[in-house]
Amino acid sequence: MTGLLLAAVLAGELDAAGVHRAVEARRGRPVLLSFWATWCEPCLEEFPVLVELARQHPEWSLLSVSIDDAEGRAAVESFVTKQRPPFPVFLKRPGADEAFIDGVDRDWSGVVPALIAFDRAGRRLALLAGEHTRGEIESALSRADP
Repeated sequence: MTGLLLAAVLAGELDAAGVHRAVEARRGRPVLLSFWATWCEPCLEEFPVLVELARQHPEWSLLSVSIDDAEGRAAVESFVTKQRPPFPVFLKRPGADEAFIDGVDRDWSGVVPALIAFDRAGRRLALLAGEHTRGEIESALSRADP
């Protein structure tokens, strides 16, 4: 895959501080932050649900971060190209996993899939670690509505 196509498919790499900046940049809208990996079957099943939710709820801002390592980058690119999400997909910047996990949210164990919902002011509403239904995801973000 060429660098030009990669730029169109993936939004870049983020460390934990970058994740927080990305959420902060979307202040004023509820945010759903997704962590996933191509080696995680429940993640691959959840991703199309997130794509559909993003299309049905344009008032929500969705962000996605793959925690695949550098060797998995081609798999991430291929998967994202096929899914065509209407939200940015980032890669976790190479570095210590524990520092990334703790830097994102100390309550997150690192299990994926993981979703963190934020209200319009950037306050965390919910952490959904592991498999969740579409209804549970919608319920977490509905708490952000006035």
